Amino acid sequence: MQKMIKGKLAGSKLAASHTADDRLPRYVQIRDDVVRRIGARSWAPGEPLPSEDKLAAEYSVAVGTMRKVLDALALEGIVERVRGRGTFVSRAFERTSMLRFVRFRGAVEGEVPTATIVSISTTQVLPAHAREKLALEPGDKTLYVHRTRSFDGEIVLVEHIFLPLNRFAKLQRFLKEHSPPLLYPVYESECGVLVSRAVDDLTGQTLSALDCKLFGLPPRSSAIQIERTMYEHSGDPVEWRQSYIPIDRFHYSVEIR
Repeated sequence: MQKMIKGKLAGSKLAASHTADDRLPRYVQIRDDVVRRIGARSWAPGEPLPSEDKLAAEYSVAVGTMRKVLDALALEGIVERVRGRGTFVSRAFERTSMLRFVRFRGAVEGEVPTATIVSISTTQVLPAHAREKLALEPGDKTLYVHRTRSFDGEIVLVEHIFLPLNRFAKLQRFLKEHSPPLLYPVYESECGVLVSRAVDDLTGQTLSALDCKLFGLPPRSSAIQIERTMYEHSGDPVEWRQSYIPIDRFHYSVEIR
C-alpha cells in the first residue's frame, strides 16, 4: 500500500519538485501534497476541491483517511468544509479582518472602511522582532506601508505593514496608484500570494506622536495594538503588521463552548 500511495503522490502536479517522505504517516504525506497543489493554484481560492471519494481514489486510500486529511486542513484554515456543499479553498482575507476589533456606531453592517496610505517605502529598518517573524535574512528588504482606515472621515484604525520585498515588489507600484480597502485580495491578484492563516497578539500600548496626530488624540494616548503575522498555505510568513485602535473604539467578543 505504501508504494501505491507514493506512486499516486508522484502523479500529482508538483511531483517533479517534491517527493513524499516515506517516514511520515500516509495522511500527512497526502496533506502536504494537497497543500502544495493549492499553492500551485490547482484549485483557486473559493473553488471546491474534488469530493472525498474522488480524492481518496486518486491517492489510493480509504475515504476515512481522506476525510482526516481534509479535517486537518480545515483546522489549519487552508480549506473550509461547508455542510451539504463540499470543501472549498479558503479565502483567508474574508475571515481575518481587523475590523472585528473595531466598534463604530455609525458604520452600517458589512460596510468596509476607506483606506488612505500615509506613506509607502522600502526599508531594512524594522521593529525589534519583525525580521524574525518574517524569517528574513540579513540584508533582506521589506515593503513598508503606513495607512489609515476610516468610516465617514473618522479614522478608526492605523496600520503599519511590513512585507518581504522579494515577494511584494509589484505591490509597491500598485499602491502608488490605488488605495484598496482590502489588501489580501490584492496580494493574490498582484503578487500571487494567497494568505491562509493569521496569528494575532493583542496588547495595550502608547501611540506614537504621528499616530496620535492621525487619530486626533492628545500625545501619548493609549491604544490596543494588534500584532499580526500572516502565513500563506506553505506555512511561510508573508506579512507582519502592527495595527492600533484607540481604547474607546476597541471591541472584542468571543464565544467559548
